Amino acid sequence: MQELITITTGGQGLPVVSARELHAFLEVRTKFASWIERRINEFGFVEGQDYSSLTTLEVFPKNGKNPLGGRPELDYALTLDMAKELSMVERNAKGKQARQYFIDAEKKLRQLTALPSDYIRHQEQRLADLEQQLKQVLDAQQQAARSLLDVPRSTEPLPIETTRIKIQRIVNGYCRVNNLKQQDIWRRVYDRLFYLYRVNIRAHKRSDRESWLDVAERSGHLEKIYAIVSAELTYREE
Repeated sequence: MQELITITTGGQGLPVVSARELHAFLEVRTKFASWIERRINEFGFVEGQDYSSLTTLEVFPKNGKNPLGGRPELDYALTLDMAKELSMVERNAKGKQARQYFIDAEKKLRQLTALPSDYIRHQEQRLADLEQQLKQVLDAQQQAARSLLDVPRSTEPLPIETTRIKIQRIVNGYCRVNNLKQQDIWRRVYDRLFYLYRVNIRAHKRSDRESWLDVAERSGHLEKIYAIVSAELTYREE
């Protein structure tokens, strides 16, 4: 049987599969961390029974190297039952191929280890229960989708995000993520505006009700400010 996904005991005694390798094989578009967390919560998998939290090196101790490349990351050692169910959930050709692969691998392991019939019956019953649970979840999702179709759709046009709103969104997000004061960032932005474009916003007159951003908008410099903040105030939402 051609090895599609590595199956190893990983020091756990029973055969296990790397969740990261399975995620890659199934070609799931959702990021790994979000995908595995959602699946665990959806189907009630139990740590220590269905999976174990490990690093990629612990799941695949091949000469101390990470077979997936890069530095060791958090991974999950999945039982074959959990791996089969995760494959089945994807409902695509890759998922079907992976599930059949695990079934065939399990048959071989049974022949090699001569597992007790009680254990086999227990695993088969558990898989049947999981398949029934999956059917219930999918039915509920389909019902929810049908319900959404009955919700009246708004005819209001979506608001247009102006350049000023884009600037404020970037500055606000950058300050929030990096725990910085906005006044310090605005000072930095206006300093860069002068350095790059020789525009001294502070040299303009402004009323008591105006901010310096109001002055920049009134004097036609918002595009320059947007170019600065979008290039220099990069951040990633957690």
